[in-house]
Amino acid sequence: MPLQAFVLVMISTVLHAAWNFAVRRVSGNLAVLWVGMWFAVIVSLPLVCSVPLGPNALTAGWPYVAATGLAHTVYFLMLAKAYEEGEISVVYPLARGTGVGGTALAAWILIDERLTIPGTIGIATVVLGIILLGVTDVRTAKNRRSIAYALLVGATIAVYSVVDKLGVSYIHPVHYVFSLFLIPGVLLSPYVLLRQRAAVVLTWRELKRYALWAGPGSMATYLLVLFAMRLGKVSYILAVREFSVVIGASLGVLYLGERFGWDKAAGIGAIVLGLALVKLGG
Repeated sequence: MPLQAFVLVMISTVLHAAWNFAVRRVSGNLAVLWVGMWFAVIVSLPLVCSVPLGPNALTAGWPYVAATGLAHTVYFLMLAKAYEEGEISVVYPLARGTGVGGTALAAWILIDERLTIPGTIGIATVVLGIILLGVTDVRTAKNRRSIAYALLVGATIAVYSVVDKLGVSYIHPVHYVFSLFLIPGVLLSPYVLLRQRAAVVLTWRELKRYALWAGPGSMATYLLVLFAMRLGKVSYILAVREFSVVIGASLGVLYLGERFGWDKAAGIGAIVLGLALVKLGG
């Protein structure tokens, strides 16, 4: 895996864990996510206007933009439901582990992305580590529906990751990430404004700081990942990105009083080992 791609993704892991932590602090409030999306769209407009769209964006690129927009709409909905009912130490590992394994499989089947032996072992080790981080919490989870929502989040991650790997070859990452926030923002607007108007008002009055983390923070995170996708294989990139699970689990333990035991220690060790193998073999 190219060093530049590795560095970009590692920076994104910190931002990713931070905005997921912010969403968990407000119990997956969809209104916070929605307001955050529009914050991200507005803040990024000057940058979007300064970057050329590209010759193939409106021809070859638009199907990928439409597909990722729909996938991200489902992703944000499922993520909100998962954090509404579940702990970050359950939801985060399950969703990200499913996403890593699903992306590697989908990339192999759909775009013939071949991996080296060390890289494959590294991805498997990362997935194992993620599972270890959440295994005890999953068994003792108070609300089983959060597990189902987390698995659905993982499925959407696998879908949009492969779509985005192809899409950024036609569209500049800045325009691409703008679109994948604008489309969910528009599609979710009728539901949020009709069903969660009080939550939107509350977000604007008292929870704006969380919306700022959830929106511009997640956009900046994924923009780094999109640039990395232009440099390396999506299976490796998503595996490296999952170091954010370690950060997220640590935040849950330190600030939300969530449990820390041998399984989480072993999971962190496995993820670090897996990342080393991915960097070595990718």
